[in-house]
Parts: sequence; C-alpha cells; structure tokens
Amino acid sequence: MSKTIYLSPSTQEKNIGVSNYGTEEKRMNQVADVTERVLKQHGLVVYRNKPEMTLAQVVADSNSKKPDIHFAIHSNAGSGNRRGCEVYCHKFGGNGEKLARAVYSEIEPNTPSRDRGVKEGCNHYGKGKPLYELAYTAAPAALIEIAYHDNKDDAVWIINNIEVIGTVIAKGILKYFDIPFQKENSSLENDINILNKLGIISSPDYWRENAVKGKTVNGEYVATLIKKAADMLSK
Repeated sequence: MSKTIYLSPSTQEKNIGVSNYGTEEKRMNQVADVTERVLKQHGLVVYRNKPEMTLAQVVADSNSKKPDIHFAIHSNAGSGNRRGCEVYCHKFGGNGEKLARAVYSEIEPNTPSRDRGVKEGCNHYGKGKPLYELAYTAAPAALIEIAYHDNKDDAVWIINNIEVIGTVIAKGILKYFDIPFQKENSSLENDINILNKLGIISSPDYWRENAVKGKTVNGEYVATLIKKAADMLSK
C-alpha cells in the first residue's frame, strides 16, 4: 500500500522577504512543487494544502485525509542577521522527531551556513504555547524553517536553489519511510547543466519542469531537443 503524506507549504502571504524574495507563501509553494514531484515519482500519495486556507483549515484538512505523516514547509524571519535551517517536531521521542531528523540530515549538508538543529515545538511561543500545526495534526508531523528570508544571503540562496531544497526535503521524507531515493533522469540533468554553462539557456528550473514526462504535453519532445543540443555543443 502506498505511503501518504500531507504537504503544507506556508500560507503566509504577508511575510515578505528581502530583495526580490517576494512572499514566503510563493517561495515555499515553489519548494513544495519540487518535493511533491519527487515523492510522486517514488510512488507516494501526496495531499496538499491550498494557499487560501487558514492554519486551522490546513490542520482540519490534513486530519480528514488521514495521511501517514504531515510535513510543513516554511522560511524563517528574525533580526535580519540570523541564518540557517531548523526542523521542528512537537515533542522528542516519537515519529515526529524521526521525520524531523530524517529531513534535517538531508538538508543540513546542502545549506550555505551553520544550521540550527532539530527542535521541539511544544513550547515554541512560551510554556504551553506550541506550534499549532505540530500540536494538532493527528499524523506524526514536522515543520522545516529552510532559512531566513529576512537575511539577504539566505534569501538569495533559497531563490537560487528551489530544485535542490525541494529534492533534499523529499529525500529526507523517503528516508523516513525507508524508501531508496532514485535520481530522476540524470542524463537530462547533465544536458541542462551543459546548456546553462554555455549560456544557451538561462533558467534551468524552467527546463527541468517542462522536460519531465507527464509534466507537460510535450515533455518528452523538449527533453529530446535538450539532449540533441547538448550533444552538439559538447563536442
């Protein structure tokens, strides 16, 4: 039977990052798009919130779906000087912690700064004041704060690494389920990298999205053209 997950990217459209980061809601949904794609390619059933939902509606929707796990995706804010990733579970000692540590172990080697570890969310806002999404979801849950969107270096890193971040989050979730990670179309990735380095294309993420089988109507055709162009230009 397929494993199920409820992905919950931030619905905080009023949280604005520095530079051209835009909203936390927009960027975290971009990350979730990648995570969802990778998980589905590994056979998981993925449920997902909607940007217009309140937090209470997200939790209610997740509980109605009865997923195996619930995973929330956020970017952080502080004084503007803080950096790094942290992952929360409600309390240590259960599957929520196992999920949080599995994801943290995958993302930590890929971040550009020192990270902040795995933490409990049960008293996040003071004693008895938990992170709502972790406290009230029925499924084991974890929440990632990828990096600080009010820090310029962290914000730029997120913008430029949506594909990487979404993929390593998926790898951590797969690790939790003991499902081996399988690279998707590694030859296509190499071809896209060649064209990007030569300046033929300027948006690798766009071409990754549109050359994946099933993602667009002409995905296979796009992938074929990319391969031909890379073969010609790399000779």
